[in-house]
Amino acid sequence: MKKTEKSENFTSNDDKIDWSKQYEVVEKIGVKGYLQRHFEECKHIWRNMVPKSGQANNPQGEMLRMAEKLRNEALDNGNINWDDNFEWFCDFLKEKLASCGLFDETKNMRIKMILDYIKDNGNYARKYANGEITDDQVDICKLAYTDDDIYDYLEDAIAEYYLVHKAPISYEIKEFIYR
Repeated sequence: MKKTEKSENFTSNDDKIDWSKQYEVVEKIGVKGYLQRHFEECKHIWRNMVPKSGQANNPQGEMLRMAEKLRNEALDNGNINWDDNFEWFCDFLKEKLASCGLFDETKNMRIKMILDYIKDNGNYARKYANGEITDDQVDICKLAYTDDDIYDYLEDAIAEYYLVHKAPISYEIKEFIYR
């Protein structure tokens, strides 16, 4: 694809994608290159609180399952399957983590910004998949963020929630969730 006036994700001298644009938001959030600190806790939650299929009946497991669904949709599919369930995951995680009272203002802000960024990318990808954005118009860097840092940061916040709430908390399965 040649550079067009509408598609600014290409360098001016050749047909290569300028991937640095993908990192601008993550740098602004302050988590570029973040490395997961609570991998073992996440592994424990996954093994003990997330069922082999379907939703978890506790928020600790369900939040981690949602975060992994968001990660996998972006990394594996470029958000091309984005739908209302993924959007709901972002809203639920933002509400649950921001209102739990565990995090300082900076961390709450970062969590909200990460989830807004994931949601913005997903909704952009949905518009592209629905034909509202053409191949000539698409900015490939806006479809999905495909590095692990934002997802690792989010999952560490879920692990920190788990460390304060180790016993499973009752959570009602949502009938409208099919992912």
